[in-house]
Amino acid sequence: MAVKLSKGQKADLTKANPNLKNIIVGLGWSPNQASSSYSFDIDASAFLLGVSGKVENDRDFVYYNNPSGGQGSVVHSGDNKLGSGDGDAEQIKINLPAIPSRITKIAFTITINDAQVKRQSFGDIKNSYVRVVNSDNNELLLQYELGQEFSVETALVAAELYQYNGEWKFNALGSGFQGGLAVLCRNFGLEVEEDQSPSPPINRQSVDRQTYQPSYGQVPQGGYVSENNGLQCPRCQSSQVTAGKKGFGLGKAAVGGLLLGPVGLLAGFIGTKNMEFACRSCGERWTGANNYNAAQWMQRQTESARNVVNKYKGQDLTEALVAGGALVSMADGVLDPAEQSKLIQYFQTSQEMRGVNITEVTSRFNYYVQRLRSDFIMGKAEALRAVGKLTRKPEASRLVIRFCCAIAYADGEFAPVEKQIVEEICREVSLDPREFIY
Repeated sequence: MAVKLSKGQKADLTKANPNLKNIIVGLGWSPNQASSSYSFDIDASAFLLGVSGKVENDRDFVYYNNPSGGQGSVVHSGDNKLGSGDGDAEQIKINLPAIPSRITKIAFTITINDAQVKRQSFGDIKNSYVRVVNSDNNELLLQYELGQEFSVETALVAAELYQYNGEWKFNALGSGFQGGLAVLCRNFGLEVEEDQSPSPPINRQSVDRQTYQPSYGQVPQGGYVSENNGLQCPRCQSSQVTAGKKGFGLGKAAVGGLLLGPVGLLAGFIGTKNMEFACRSCGERWTGANNYNAAQWMQRQTESARNVVNKYKGQDLTEALVAGGALVSMADGVLDPAEQSKLIQYFQTSQEMRGVNITEVTSRFNYYVQRLRSDFIMGKAEALRAVGKLTRKPEASRLVIRFCCAIAYADGEFAPVEKQIVEEICREVSLDPREFIY
């Protein structure tokens, strides 16, 4: 008979089940969709910890983008964006005898992706649980219902497995944090590049959900985020400036929805003389070729992109760039040979992409295109995994997304199917799409 635990309770696993070898730790939840205008994307992860209580290397942080850790002894089932439904939302499979001796504890966590931007918390989640199943005979061993006590938290350490006197035990924790996955990574010793400090577990006695006002402020109402570094409309001095390809006009620039961040890269595809800027406030239009401030701004964007390439150049960045580029290029299922040639030429000639191995770019781009052609769903999943490796490198992630936006808009129009792909890429690296498109 399964043991039901409450918060803070512990239970023996291997001592009570001496032949236990393979287990499944299932985590489940049900979002209350009425509480948010956005869908919920909730993720389960496992941190494999040493005697210090920290993750000793990145490979021992197991989640959907790194599904195997502990030398293959811990395996994640994959991302599920829909919640529990019938059965566990996500599962982590563990071969207990195969766990390396350096790992003495495994912490199981649940986080809400983009919680701050979407203004979501675990107060919006119901029916959260953790359960342990003997996968050799499907016997339910333990179950812990997390209950409804959470309010403003965006990350939970739900439970942990730990070794004591050579036996594996289970601890029902239910500790809440604010700050999402980045806070948990820091808590368990992983470096995160975002400039934010880890928050301690919430003291429920000091928080009143009715009066608590989180400070979001990342995306202004309407979704416009200016990255123009001082570029203003020459007529009305507004900074709400968008851009596109000359000849397509303000209408398509506005409908296409390209914000200024990707423009430095876009100029590399269509040329400075073909760039047109438009003010969203007064309707004024001007070109990059005959406006000193616009030309200077594009040069700064080029330098910024080059600095990011130099800082992060390596296999992961190159792979993410070509995978993202292939996804956008194949968004409608067809790749024009001229478009493919233009993309390769961009890598060969652009200032910002110097330092990227062009031979590698060509072969890997062709690889992803072929994968998408043969099986779009599987090819897309593989390409998104490649992009997702930059999740904890926001500068590099932003460069990849701007690159994808530039490819999408190089013909002058940001098609809906291309926009959808860019939004999926944004979610894969935990960035808000409204930072790049509107």
